[in-house]
Amino acid sequence: MKNFLNLSACALLVLLFYSAAGQEGTVRTYEKPDTRGLYLGGQASTNGFGGTARYVFNNWFSLKTGYETLSPSFDVDFEEYGINYDATLDYKTGGILMLADFNYTRNLYISAGIIFTSFNPEVKGFAVSDYQFGDITIPAEDIGTFQFEIEPKLKAAPYVGAGYQAFLGKANRVVFSYEMGFYYMGAPDLTIQADGLLSPTADPALGHEQYLESQFDAYKIYPILKFNLAVKLF
Repeated sequence: MKNFLNLSACALLVLLFYSAAGQEGTVRTYEKPDTRGLYLGGQASTNGFGGTARYVFNNWFSLKTGYETLSPSFDVDFEEYGINYDATLDYKTGGILMLADFNYTRNLYISAGIIFTSFNPEVKGFAVSDYQFGDITIPAEDIGTFQFEIEPKLKAAPYVGAGYQAFLGKANRVVFSYEMGFYYMGAPDLTIQADGLLSPTADPALGHEQYLESQFDAYKIYPILKFNLAVKLF
């Protein structure tokens, strides 16, 4: 019995030795691909469409710059106090980006920096119907026109975001990324211009501008969702 146990122990040791040797022979070493270099690409985001240039220094740090622009226009018709108005919303936004990316895994990163924003929505309108006040008719052209313009408090807005990136292709020369973040632009500044019977709307003494600014006070943050596709040049 004792001899059997000794033989069993020896056989187990031999089996473990050959198993370990076999594993050593099949171990593969994976090297991180070299992603350093300059990447140029295009992007689409809630702040506009544009292009980016990114330089990857190593596996955890890169710098990027770019631009975004967006300027859709919407026609709006509304009625107030029995008067019909035609208005146009020119929604202008975008800017120049100066950002740094910090990778905490190969695919996940944090982005921070500033944007020199061109955020500047504008609403213009005018009366298109007369106003009837008893027996008196006030023509639409005498009612007047109006213009509301919004600008951010901070022209250089801080940005922070987090994203996912994937290097594509055999040589990892193409990178796709999507990112979520926000710009802090401060409370917006509102400017009102009006003429005709609407002139009091723009009178600072009546406080309409200050009241509307207080209503927009909560909108200090501009949310960002962006998608980017870039190609490595060298």
